[in-house]
Amino acid sequence: MKNPNGYGCIKHLSGSRRNPWAFVVTEGGKQKVKGYFPSKLEALAFQVDWNKSHDRHRLSKITFAELYLRWKPKHVEYFRVTESTVKGYESAYKHCSSLYDMAVEDIRYKELQAVIDSMQGLSYASKKKVRNLLSLVFAYARKMEYTSRDFSGLIHIGRNRPVNPHHAISKRKINQLWKLVDSVPDVDLVLILSYTGLRNGELRNLLKSDINRKQKYLKVTKSKTAAGIRIVPIHHLIWPLIEKRLSSDGPYLVNVQGKPYDYSRFARTFKRVMKLVHGEKHMPHDTRHTCATLLDGAEVNDNARKMILGHARGDVTNGVYTHKTLRQLRKAIECL
Repeated sequence: MKNPNGYGCIKHLSGSRRNPWAFVVTEGGKQKVKGYFPSKLEALAFQVDWNKSHDRHRLSKITFAELYLRWKPKHVEYFRVTESTVKGYESAYKHCSSLYDMAVEDIRYKELQAVIDSMQGLSYASKKKVRNLLSLVFAYARKMEYTSRDFSGLIHIGRNRPVNPHHAISKRKINQLWKLVDSVPDVDLVLILSYTGLRNGELRNLLKSDINRKQKYLKVTKSKTAAGIRIVPIHHLIWPLIEKRLSSDGPYLVNVQGKPYDYSRFARTFKRVMKLVHGEKHMPHDTRHTCATLLDGAEVNDNARKMILGHARGDVTNGVYTHKTLRQLRKAIECL
């Protein structure tokens, strides 16, 4: 799509440069550089902002790629989203490549639905992340008056058919793990997750300073959701396992040479441990289902269960007016 007269252009400069992309406008018959940028996308975004500030902005000029670049840093800063959520946005954005060069004002429902339709064979969760990204980005576009249309609510992603449904680890397997915990490395990780309900990422990011030795609870400060930021009492059975981890080197509770596990290493460790008790079918997230199942079996009330697991509490009464003390939560966790 050709730029209108006076809109300026983006040029790639020769040589090895830190900022090889330049935004150039013609003033007084001469070309003048208004800024240098490390990527073409950043130069395009600056071009849109510059023309808007000089009353040369038109709705149809901003592309989806430029819009995404404008939206993402503002959204991340305002909502303070976690690193894993940002990676989720970036992954979802890659599926939208057919929209990159399209003018936002020209995008219709059929183009948005085509993005989802091109994801055949991928999970419901992946499609849901793309739909969520499109909804957020187009809400920003309407707010900034880049478009007045909204088709994101019409996108159909099909029914949720779990590819790998989660299963709680049986009590028999948990008992087998307890028999191995003193002799086999890393068995404690599965038990800690099962008795706390932590996500594996929450455990991997847990610092030793997040453990309160006196009152025996842990504090989750990094989670994929706002509800995930919470305090979880430590069950008396796993406290010795926590203490042993606290005596190791490094700032993280679970670490290798002072550095936290990445997901790949943790998944391999989990698979190795579960193979010892013939639990090859289980995945790391099954430990959260295990904790939830055990809490439910012990008839722990719904509000306490959600607080321990870090689930959002949609009900106004439960979410705002009900406050569980540490003692009450400890009573709930000790039911396991």
